[in-house]
Amino acid sequence: MNEQFSKHEWLYWFNRLNTDEAIWRATYMPVAPVTELQSMGVEEACRRLEHAWKEIFLPGPQHIHILRNFLDQAVYFSSCAYPTIKDYIRQRSGYRRDPLSVPPIQCLTGLAGVSKSSLMKAFARMCQLDNGGKFVTEGHQLILLPVRRLGIDAQPSVQGVLKELSNPIALGGKSMSNLNGLMTHVRDWFSATATCTLVADEMQFFTQSSTASTKSSQLIMTLANLGTPLIFVANYSLVNKLIQRPQEEKDRLLASPIVLLPPQANDSWWVDVIKEYLAVSSECFRLDAFSHAQELHRLTAGLFRALRNLLLQAYREALRRGKSFVTMDEVRLAYRSRTFSIHRKDIEDLASLNVSNLMEKTRPDLACAFSELIKSPTSRPVTKITSDGGRLHLLSSFNASSALVESTMSVEAKATLHDLRQVSQLPVEKRINAKVSRLPKRSPLSAQSLLEGAQLLRDTQSKPKSSSKTTEKSLEKVDGSDQNTN
Repeated sequence: MNEQFSKHEWLYWFNRLNTDEAIWRATYMPVAPVTELQSMGVEEACRRLEHAWKEIFLPGPQHIHILRNFLDQAVYFSSCAYPTIKDYIRQRSGYRRDPLSVPPIQCLTGLAGVSKSSLMKAFARMCQLDNGGKFVTEGHQLILLPVRRLGIDAQPSVQGVLKELSNPIALGGKSMSNLNGLMTHVRDWFSATATCTLVADEMQFFTQSSTASTKSSQLIMTLANLGTPLIFVANYSLVNKLIQRPQEEKDRLLASPIVLLPPQANDSWWVDVIKEYLAVSSECFRLDAFSHAQELHRLTAGLFRALRNLLLQAYREALRRGKSFVTMDEVRLAYRSRTFSIHRKDIEDLASLNVSNLMEKTRPDLACAFSELIKSPTSRPVTKITSDGGRLHLLSSFNASSALVESTMSVEAKATLHDLRQVSQLPVEKRINAKVSRLPKRSPLSAQSLLEGAQLLRDTQSKPKSSSKTTEKSLEKVDGSDQNTN
């Protein structure tokens, strides 16, 4: 045991993730090629392809920075709760430490299909211990679970969610229905497993109501009171409902949001993701990731779920045409197909939202609520991790639909837009001087100019309004008083 303990020190599961490269290696899930698709039926082949694509996780720069954010929070909590193995054992032996401050609540939000759940699975995976969570030290063999990820799905009640987090051996099949008793048990179980972060995923499925948010809010607050930092994952639709909660709840639930954005069309990460997807069956998908990246982004808005479904439908279109491989012709047919119509509607609505906000009320699942909050001078600054790794305190104007619109621009228009963006980033003293033409000086305001303006309005209207006579009389009085004064 001494030799094993010397190799695995306390909190080694965090110390090994001290660089971004280490996080990338710990979370990357490579492609698993699917062979002999031609010998399978259509549906079986599609299920094999979809399963292989869902298992792929290629962390991008935005993923790495979000994971680093969550990891720093977990490390801080662990260093406060049980910094050494002795502190952990003393705590488990009944020693009462000073209570920690209220653990934070973080909200990870983004468009549906942008890889939020995959990111949270990667976070739990990179923090897990070797050998199934076993940690062996002198005289002790422990099972530790630093990060607990829970898929809410369609749980009917808060008690049902807590039972999934409980120790199955301790409950022993007992039907414990007391909420306080369940919370005490789960809190003790988290302490026993050295859990430092709880992830609540798929929160939008907890309630089937399109408007109610009370049930979801109660669940989040209950999970936040289990003693560990909480990360809850929510689509835009749920966040827009939580925005309507009372201020004291909203201030706690949405105090620290993080927005996960899809990659841009010109991101090298987007090209790498397409390469991984095509490598699942390079014989069947004869596409070029680099040359087709722009068009594939335009057809999917950079959403990974839409990309998977588009390629699946393209494979079906190829088989219907008697072909054994997929080209961009089949991909374009797939985009216009009835099967892909739901995704097509979302992508087109995203493009509309980029140029107009008229659809925000009808499509709250596509509109990020924090872009409205930031307009208020009393609102909190919102942290958003961008694709280049910068952490902003104000939301930028980029979203998925802006990249979609830019991908449709001509080469000349893109070059002009690029030049304008570069000039806008230059200091004032370095910008090119331009000749400024002054506007002609306006004549001073007088009663006569007001009368002339009123007459011009009457001449442009086919039917003068009754208020025009009143305006003329009042202006005549002003003119008369002005003359008297002179």
